[in-house]
Amino acid sequence: MSDSLIHRTQGGFSRRKLLIGGGVAAVAVGGAAFVLRKKIGNFIDKKTTKASFSATPPLVPHDPVKDAQTLQIAQGGTPAANIDSVIGKLGGMSKLVGVDDVVIIKVAAQWWNTGMTNVAAVKRTIEHILEIPGFKGEVVVFENTHFRRKDGKSEDPSTGLTRAWTHPSEWNVDVPGWDKLIDLQPHFAGLGAPVSFVGLIDGGPSALADDPWYDPEHVHGVYGGDGRGPIARGETRDGYHWDFGKTFSLARSWLRDAQVPLTWPRFTSPRSGAVIDFKDGVMRREGDKLVADGRKLVFINMTTCNEHGSTGMTGACKSPMGIVDMSAGSLGTDPRIEGYQSVHYFGRVPGVPGERAPTWRMAGPLAYFGEQVRRADLYLTVAEWVAITPSSGYGEADGDMRQTKSCARQTRTIIAGRDPVAIDAWATRNLLHPHAEKYKDMLDLDNEHSKTSRFLRYFRQTAQWGTLDAGLVTVA
Repeated sequence: MSDSLIHRTQGGFSRRKLLIGGGVAAVAVGGAAFVLRKKIGNFIDKKTTKASFSATPPLVPHDPVKDAQTLQIAQGGTPAANIDSVIGKLGGMSKLVGVDDVVIIKVAAQWWNTGMTNVAAVKRTIEHILEIPGFKGEVVVFENTHFRRKDGKSEDPSTGLTRAWTHPSEWNVDVPGWDKLIDLQPHFAGLGAPVSFVGLIDGGPSALADDPWYDPEHVHGVYGGDGRGPIARGETRDGYHWDFGKTFSLARSWLRDAQVPLTWPRFTSPRSGAVIDFKDGVMRREGDKLVADGRKLVFINMTTCNEHGSTGMTGACKSPMGIVDMSAGSLGTDPRIEGYQSVHYFGRVPGVPGERAPTWRMAGPLAYFGEQVRRADLYLTVAEWVAITPSSGYGEADGDMRQTKSCARQTRTIIAGRDPVAIDAWATRNLLHPHAEKYKDMLDLDNEHSKTSRFLRYFRQTAQWGTLDAGLVTVA
């Protein structure tokens, strides 16, 4: 190479410009090669998807003794009265909660109207805990809506109180003068009650952040995490654990497995400073360490009950979707999760439309979460309203089906129990399927190949428990 080309001039080139230009070209070529490899990989993945990945899971045989379940069910009353009824049938809240316990209540808050947990039911459940004679513990109500406020700091527990927390609901509140979930907060604060509210925030950013999500101005939150990534070993901050050593995996094609890292949250009670690690329990900060504080952690999961295009129905089994970190996989942009699916996208296959993909496979990582991290001590499926798709469809431009009144059916039902499969099966047979119209077939539990059957069978297969046999379920 001549000095005239390296150092200067005639065409205005310098060595630096030439090297930068060459570097840019190399990056472009390398980037193009990466994109090409990814496209080829996706093509092979799609074309060689194993038949077993979409096959109906076998029904794990039931044990008539081990799998016998009792569900406490109340119907026809107000949401508060139905809560009173099922808690009474359980023998009172003190059968579950001790006077010193820390109680965490997970609600559904990503969608409003039929998509959220009925506010009156949540209020009455909290009151039952506070009414335990001599209660000295505390209650923390939480949810990961997978949205965050733009103006909030990661350490602020209200930063994740978005979506149905702050968006008014036209129905499904049932407390005079209230219109949203967050109205619970000033009510209990005014009573001086040991009740606080936390909105969890995913650890990583998401490619879906700019999606309008039926809230184009992002008044009620922006999708995606705070970008801090997972909690590192030794860190005592709040956030999410990502455990790549405990990955739920299933062979998808000749080329790739579907795989999801295990994730769980850690958050701090705004009222007491108690640290709640969803796996390790109640802790406290001592200097730069976390130590167990000896109190029992009780987990109550208050779910909704609706038709769902990916799983047939959404209820007790699917509810941990509001606990796991959705940025740790598909559409998350943290480089550490390249090649992983988030729980919601576990059954997706590149290039295959969602309606043809075995999206019900997400039951696997959901069941795995319960076995590896924590199961609920009590499920309360609050089906004051359920959402189904009418035969004629609905105006989807106006909102998600869980927001749309034409999709709402009032069933005035609450189901209590400890087996989410038994709860979801009962709710499907007795609430959703009888009301279903356009997608009635996917809710047919008498058809082993229906989407809901596959979802619940795979949950049972993964967890190795969960009762689908209606003959083994007693209703109290």
